[in-house]
Amino acid sequence: MFIAVAACSFQNSLSLSITNVAFPSLRNDFPAISQSTLSWVLNLYTIVAAATLIISGVLVERLGRKRMLLAGTAGFALASVLCAAAPNVSVLLVGRIVQATSSALVTPASVALIVREFPDSHRPTAVASWAAIGSVAASIGPTVGGVLVDWGGWRWAFLINLPGGILGLILAAIFVRESKDPEPRPLPDLLGALLIVLSVSLVVGGLVQSRNWGWNDTRVPLSITIGISLAVALVIRSMRHTSPILDTELFAHRSFALANVGTFIFGIGFFAVFFGYVLFLTDIWHYSTRSAGFLMTPLAICGAVLAPISGRVVRSHGPGLLLFPGGLLVAAGGLWLIVGADSTPDVGGVWLPALVLVGSGAGLVWPCLFAGLVIDIPRERYAVATGINQTIQRTSTALGVALAVTLLGTTRGAIGIGNFRRLFILSTVCGLATAALAPFVGMRNRSPGEDGF
Repeated sequence: MFIAVAACSFQNSLSLSITNVAFPSLRNDFPAISQSTLSWVLNLYTIVAAATLIISGVLVERLGRKRMLLAGTAGFALASVLCAAAPNVSVLLVGRIVQATSSALVTPASVALIVREFPDSHRPTAVASWAAIGSVAASIGPTVGGVLVDWGGWRWAFLINLPGGILGLILAAIFVRESKDPEPRPLPDLLGALLIVLSVSLVVGGLVQSRNWGWNDTRVPLSITIGISLAVALVIRSMRHTSPILDTELFAHRSFALANVGTFIFGIGFFAVFFGYVLFLTDIWHYSTRSAGFLMTPLAICGAVLAPISGRVVRSHGPGLLLFPGGLLVAAGGLWLIVGADSTPDVGGVWLPALVLVGSGAGLVWPCLFAGLVIDIPRERYAVATGINQTIQRTSTALGVALAVTLLGTTRGAIGIGNFRRLFILSTVCGLATAALAPFVGMRNRSPGEDGF
């Protein structure tokens, strides 16, 4: 069962990273469209997924976990075909919206099925393993995507999802048992979901357009300010609504709250550099897309090696133990690039050491953050807790890409290494901030309501 569920989730994570590799090819095919505008191909997916995940979690419990897993997997594969066939960016964005809503069904269905099959004592390990598989998929995406995109263009970054989707559908249909909640929760606040879309879109829009409009243009600070205000309104509404989009009561559990803080901080840095590394290799060191994909391979190797180790350590000692060195490794990788990277390619002395450090750190951090969510959460609230965390992760993904676009500006024809040092600094800061949370992630509340966050 675990393999079948993981197969359905695998294509989602794989697609996320492949799309980053495909971005230079996409940019070449649409030269009249600015880099900031094209970044919506990445950001719209994560924003829509963030807004629909929690609603999807309720639908999964009401309509059936297996049924929704199959529907989401099939929808994602079909939407990928639409993206690959898109004649223009507008159609591509529509396909990305369908991909996002389909992915939002797969994630809560996968987690709910895994939780149902494993006893309480093995829940953190099972979730950490599931998260690690997603990390491996995201890490090998650049390698696979680099070859495909270099050979056939950006459309193959979407077509690769079709065989994985078919395999996941077959395995899930055979090996996964249907189940649903006999007393499902009501649908969460739909206006709250809309507030997520609007708030994140306005902040992201203000950031990515700041290069075109300039920070002196009132539209930039106004967009960001309104976006943040809507996010505050979302929290206030969720505290008062009978069926909120964000269950704020769960944040009374300290480990859950801090694991989500860590997800947000680390996600911004991780996804910013994941997007920016490919541009650095293609625009500054002038490697082909295929070569850039292969040069991202250390992330895959480190993730694959550390995944089983992380799972065992998390089960025995809790998530906090590995979170500290994981954050420091990511910070060290960013620092290595700050000091050593210049316009002359240096794979052995600069790139590989930095990638090994960042990849190893990420391989430790992500499983720890996912496992930290469940330490203090009742079993019956676990699907909701995971939905909130995935919403936060996708929000951090969109903000990370937006920050990368803002910090880097125009990367083609840059002098020296352009503004990439800013990106490396962001990675270092986020790694250090994540490491600082390690002593607290995984701690249980001493008693109900005590030491709440």
